[in-house]
Amino acid sequence: MLLTLWFGGVAFIAPFVIALFLLTKKENTIYRPVRLFIRLGLAMVGVKVEVVGLERLDPNQTYMFTPNHQSFIEVPLLVTYLKRNPGFLAKKELFKWPIFGYGIGLIGVISVDRRNTKTAVASAQVAIANLRRGKDYIVYPEGTRSKDGRLLPFKKGAFVMAAEAGVPIVPVTVSGCTTIMPKGQIKVYPATVRITVHDPISTKGHSRETVAELMAATRVKILSALSEGR
Repeated sequence: MLLTLWFGGVAFIAPFVIALFLLTKKENTIYRPVRLFIRLGLAMVGVKVEVVGLERLDPNQTYMFTPNHQSFIEVPLLVTYLKRNPGFLAKKELFKWPIFGYGIGLIGVISVDRRNTKTAVASAQVAIANLRRGKDYIVYPEGTRSKDGRLLPFKKGAFVMAAEAGVPIVPVTVSGCTTIMPKGQIKVYPATVRITVHDPISTKGHSRETVAELMAATRVKILSALSEGR
């Protein structure tokens, strides 16, 4: 029911909000109605969200957010509760959906073909350019969803992008999503999700050669608030 509401609602309003965005060039014309549908859907299925640590962020600073990845449901949760207008790197198949694919492209979501290294690198360069222009991004350092909620090994892509763009990294811990929407399922169960926003990690002085330090620091922070590994 939740996914039906979300996708149905987005499909219904998409032509209108896209048209409004093209007229105003303001991202909130897309983000605000999407957040409304997300909050409404969560309330209908009994999902509660607790957020801590937003006061650690500078509203005038651009960030690379690096959350752990438990479930598909995290994407709408982070879009709604970080109080930012973040972009994502998304698999190219999403851009094949009529209207939806066009709409997400307007707000900085970048198509990635994980099977093609050359085009994946080009996508990362687009994200770096957008970060430098002030667009926040959310990139999952694990690269895929964890089956049991335990933190998987990190890939270096997000950290390289942040270092090259010169923006701080914000580790984010999401706990409870494996209960709400386990990997491989589309059913949503009532429960509470806790989102912990940690202190930003500066990338000044770091380069592609030193991202291992950034990865290790981020991992420690995410684990510090991950409830029993889940």
